[in-house]
Amino acid sequence: MFEHLGSKVSGKMVIALLVVTNLVYFFMLGYSIPKLMEYSSGLPIFDMSPTGYRYEDALALLTALGNEGRAFYHTQLAIDLLYPALFAACYFALFQWLMKWGNTKSHVWQWVSLLPIFAAASDYAENMAIWLMLSDFPGLSSLLVTVASALTITKSAVTTVYWLALLVLIAIVSVQKYKKRTLRSLR
Repeated sequence: MFEHLGSKVSGKMVIALLVVTNLVYFFMLGYSIPKLMEYSSGLPIFDMSPTGYRYEDALALLTALGNEGRAFYHTQLAIDLLYPALFAACYFALFQWLMKWGNTKSHVWQWVSLLPIFAAASDYAENMAIWLMLSDFPGLSSLLVTVASALTITKSAVTTVYWLALLVLIAIVSVQKYKKRTLRSLR
């Protein structure tokens, strides 16, 4: 299965996905997230709380947002419908392309390449939990906040592990390419 998916990935595809994915991400970072932060008087929003949040934090944020801010959070969630899918496709493709380019066939790396898909699934679940918190406010359930926080932590942890694995893979492929070039120059 992995070999089939990896064989379809090209450098041009990866570049196109990187551009589109990061345009959406920078739009959120440059527009919708700062706007939410204005509404919240600087309190971090749920999506940007990688270590999670407590019930009291969620209540304070939802209160500080006010009606307009909570309504705008729905806009952020609508924009964020696109980003997790793009993230999953882009960074899965990047990992597969690096493995192909570096001729790395380890099954462990193949499984690691799926981390962006797991991160995206966590992001979608987190977005659903945030939507429920926005919809239920002021009747906020502590269980819902706990689940939403756990999903935020999961998304952040999986994403962090992916970025670390990507750095390791880049280092391995770079060393392999350097060694091959050095051996060719010695001949």
